[in-house]
Amino acid sequence: MNAVDLSRFSPKWQFRFNFFQQHGAPKEPRFKEAWKALSFGDRLKVNINFFAFFFGFIYLFILGMWRKALVVIGINIVLAAVTLFLPEIVARALFIALNFLVASSTNYSYYLEQVKGKASWNPFEGMF
Repeated sequence: MNAVDLSRFSPKWQFRFNFFQQHGAPKEPRFKEAWKALSFGDRLKVNINFFAFFFGFIYLFILGMWRKALVVIGINIVLAAVTLFLPEIVARALFIALNFLVASSTNYSYYLEQVKGKASWNPFEGMF
């Protein structure tokens, strides 16, 4: 099937990678159908990366996805400049939303880089 040895990854990453291999990208209908059939814990395991939510671009650097990390840093800088003119509650909401986007795209991005060999600059590839 593919030449990548998944045994070098933890069981959690193997589960995620196998799910992505079988059902495709998160934006595809077959992914959404299969995702709905999972238990709540497995849904979280596939869709959300809590380290990425709390540590953002730092975690992307740790995973070796430096291109995506640089883009996320750039988005953070632009967002910080824009939110200077907005109420604090709106600024917090925007940064939380950005962190959630990074957390929900990291697992699939890591799959693309490690299994498919695609190293792109788009941190949200396959999401929309």
